[in-house]
Amino acid sequence: MKQLYSRNSFISYYIKLGIDKIFIYDDYDLNSEKISNMIDFQYKEHVKIYEAKKLKIKNQPQAFTDCYQKNNNKFDWILMIDMDEYLYIKNDRLKNYLLKPRFNRCDFIRVQWVVPTDNNHLYYENASLFERFKGPYKSSIFIKSIIRGNISRLKYWVHSPNISPDKNVSCNNEGKIINNKKINMEFIEKTDIKKAFIIHFHFKSTEEFIKKIKRGYSNWYGNGTASALRYRVDNYLSNNKITRQKIEYLEKELNLNLSE
Repeated sequence: MKQLYSRNSFISYYIKLGIDKIFIYDDYDLNSEKISNMIDFQYKEHVKIYEAKKLKIKNQPQAFTDCYQKNNNKFDWILMIDMDEYLYIKNDRLKNYLLKPRFNRCDFIRVQWVVPTDNNHLYYENASLFERFKGPYKSSIFIKSIIRGNISRLKYWVHSPNISPDKNVSCNNEGKIINNKKINMEFIEKTDIKKAFIIHFHFKSTEEFIKKIKRGYSNWYGNGTASALRYRVDNYLSNNKITRQKIEYLEKELNLNLSE
């Protein structure tokens, strides 16, 4: 029921925002129920499910690239996000926002994250993410991208496309051109969330954070190393209030000694 609530809330949110079609890559294992069986009937026509294992897709970059290649000629813009990320546009609707003349020259719109804390929740609660993890949110330099359709030979990484600086134009959430020569830009040095941002429910409760750690990160090949695990946990502790209960829970479930 936890996943069912979360996924239907995610779909409902983006339909209200103005998304025409939602493409979900389901990387379920044999012990999990397929996402297609968990979506309310009222949302079925708005969603298309791709089964990642049948397509031999192993991680996010492959899924994002596959999605763009399959659908880029059908839509003016494509937003690449995870199911714990919610695009927020200030005082506007999505389509109206993207039709602004300020974006006429843009191929990629870089939209920055803001990250809620765990709000001191140790365990999952059956309520929406917005009810459970209210602001204030912490600004992040990391971004996700809204990509214009019909760009040939585009490949996607976790946060952004592999761009050609001589051919493609990137801009921020206000339509200002970003002069960046990096092939794969995943962050913006200056935090700027005036017109739009993405609320990334990265941590959630301690229980959900632990489950995320155990499940692994499809975008990082160092998942299995001790240093990668400790990096994730240290990041969690540095961004959330530390309590004895959290420390004991993390140590028990992840086999760590955090007093070292």
